Amino acid sequence: MFEKYYNEVKNIEGWFCINEARLFYETINKLTGCASMVEIGSWCGKSLIFTHLISTANKNNCKKYSIDPFLTSKDEPNGKYETFIENLEKYKLFNDIIHIKEKSNTVGETFSEKIEFLFIDGFHVYEYVKRDFELFSKNVVENGYILVHDVSSWYGPTQLIYDVSENSKDMQILDFKDRTVLIKKVSKLDKEKNMYFENLIKNKIKENNLILKR
Repeated sequence: MFEKYYNEVKNIEGWFCINEARLFYETINKLTGCASMVEIGSWCGKSLIFTHLISTANKNNCKKYSIDPFLTSKDEPNGKYETFIENLEKYKLFNDIIHIKEKSNTVGETFSEKIEFLFIDGFHVYEYVKRDFELFSKNVVENGYILVHDVSSWYGPTQLIYDVSENSKDMQILDFKDRTVLIKKVSKLDKEKNMYFENLIKNKIKENNLILKR
């Protein structure tokens, strides 16, 4: 079944490789539907559509949100909004997804929905990623999931995961696939497991001579 859904979206423009998609697939299959699904940063809708296809097949009728202003870092249109809408209409999802075309920090200040699945893939500058995490993770239910993209390729998301590993009291790092880290909100934290993944990321950067983008 995984291959069926991935093949549906693999030609949509976006950075969402097969190993990351498999991590999404496995995580979405664990959801109970008790709270909403939120994606911050949707680009052309690749991961959003993939997520929706799986959750719909699972009869998960929770609310699904996409938050993206479709702006560059200079607050200019990034040219992807029309493609995003076209893709939603192509897959007949336009009325099934609540799209909020605003900056995530503005939305996060008043967002009150409980969240079971949160994907953070907005602006990758550290201050922005940290703010997205702080604003939205507080709404994630216990045993809910957070996925952070572009870890080990951008400084901001990578430093955020280091922060979570070293300082969080309820965020358990569960997996790291390509550039995506999976976190679960828990009542009992295994600190050593978090440090294991932090070191795994650091070693990947070192061994591959990766230069983090800022």
